[in-house]
Amino acid sequence: MGIRELMGVPGQDQETWLRIQVPVVLLCCIVGFPVFWVLLDYVRILRLRQRMPPGPFPLPLVGNFFAIPKIKPWIHFEQWAEYYGNPMTTIWNGHRPIIVCNDIWSISDLLDKRAAIYSSRARMVVMGDCLNQSDSNQVNLVYGDRWRLHRRIMHTAVGSQAVRNYRSFQSDESKVLARDLYEKPYDMVMAIERYSCSTVSVIGWGRRIDRVNDYVAQAALGFMEGVDYIIPGLFIMEAIPALFTLPRWVYPLPSKILESAKKFQRYFYALSKEATESKADNFAKRLLRDQEQMGLRDEEVAAMTANLIGGGVDTTSSSTLSFVLAMCVFRDVQQRAQEEIDSVVGQERSPDWSDETSLPYVKALVSEVLRWRTVTILGGIPHAPIQDDEYKGYFIPKDTSITGNVWAIHRNPREFPEPDAFRPERFLNGLERPYPNKQGHNAFGWGRRQCSGQPLAEQGLFITIARLLWAFDIKPGLDEEGNEVKLDIFAYTKSENMRPEPFKARFIPRSEEIKRVLLDDARIARESLRQYDGETKLTVENTAQAI
Repeated sequence: MGIRELMGVPGQDQETWLRIQVPVVLLCCIVGFPVFWVLLDYVRILRLRQRMPPGPFPLPLVGNFFAIPKIKPWIHFEQWAEYYGNPMTTIWNGHRPIIVCNDIWSISDLLDKRAAIYSSRARMVVMGDCLNQSDSNQVNLVYGDRWRLHRRIMHTAVGSQAVRNYRSFQSDESKVLARDLYEKPYDMVMAIERYSCSTVSVIGWGRRIDRVNDYVAQAALGFMEGVDYIIPGLFIMEAIPALFTLPRWVYPLPSKILESAKKFQRYFYALSKEATESKADNFAKRLLRDQEQMGLRDEEVAAMTANLIGGGVDTTSSSTLSFVLAMCVFRDVQQRAQEEIDSVVGQERSPDWSDETSLPYVKALVSEVLRWRTVTILGGIPHAPIQDDEYKGYFIPKDTSITGNVWAIHRNPREFPEPDAFRPERFLNGLERPYPNKQGHNAFGWGRRQCSGQPLAEQGLFITIARLLWAFDIKPGLDEEGNEVKLDIFAYTKSENMRPEPFKARFIPRSEEIKRVLLDDARIARESLRQYDGETKLTVENTAQAI
């Protein structure tokens, strides 16, 4: 019996048979192997799921991608925690788990008390690979020597000791802000963004920003929109990382994001080079001077300066807007704060840094702003453990993303009774309820990866809030019929760095004497700030020629 008969193909030409069968076998291998891999991986997920905190049932390949709401998922995360009866919830971003902590105690146990393990990052496809920042940006770097170098460098710019040197121009900028709000309250958002951006621009590049809607301020805000890329369920690439490697003609989104990111990197590096010509000392000038010695690539320099201005503009301005909204709604809080300021400062001068220790209610008010409507509503970039771990009987695999749902944490009635009420008293004379840290909130994150700019932000918020409370009665704006508009304390954007939706407010000088001092302060401050005047010649478009 011949080979053909043994193979069950009697009467057929062997070459013809091979031409038909070989492509079929190859096609089966091409299709079958990925299917087999997906099924095998799905078995792994289901077995792993039994050992991890509870959560919604994942599908093969995509996990819970289609179950995660695309708008304000943090609200749904809180509901899942209630449904499963566990503050820790596991969701699956494709085949990778994310543990969402909805109470302060579980996440503090992991990210604060076990910081030596939980200070790294998981792979981020969009926020890292697509933005060309996986190994160049401090916020994305895995825990190790490179991250420690970046952190140490950033502390020279915004550490608790460094920021005390910025108090003079920070105070001057807040005086200019008060004048802007008095003269053009309809430009409130732009005025606050100009103030926030100008402060960090002086630190970063030795150049202040004098105009609302300044190009650099808007570029920085555009750059910071990338923080939304960490929201789970927003990009299918996070669930299926292989999509990142597809050719542009098949899936163009990764290439478009990468091109835009590289353009911004070149732009911020060019701004840093330009800053070396500034007369004023600045962070970029020091970075460029020591770049070779510290072994920093151009992309790393760009990331450090971009983080400084991007984070400073978005977070500080958003918190200031939340303060204004709270004062419009909670009039009794505004009145009590003003009574404290009047007793310490009076009306013949505005608050200064020497008043800080004498204004405990105002300082408590700053903390309540940060707690009441925290800007980084998912706690910033997720942490990840560098090794397998176990917590309360649950298995936590290495490189699992750990996210803090600050929306749920800062509104938990156990720690914060009547959480949506604005009550600075929570932070007076010690904390109202037990809390795992002395600040009483986690607006700046956890553990070793807390926001580097925390000292700068807290310092700026204090002087700004104290000055605005001293200067104005802050009230809701008026509608077309002259009636006060009704403000919604839940009307916030869907961004991970959330801020109030646009609203109207009025800034009414509390007396003629205060108005006189306010305008005199702004005039003198503006003269003092002239040393930082300067114009950038750069745009994103002409950066290529600059470098």
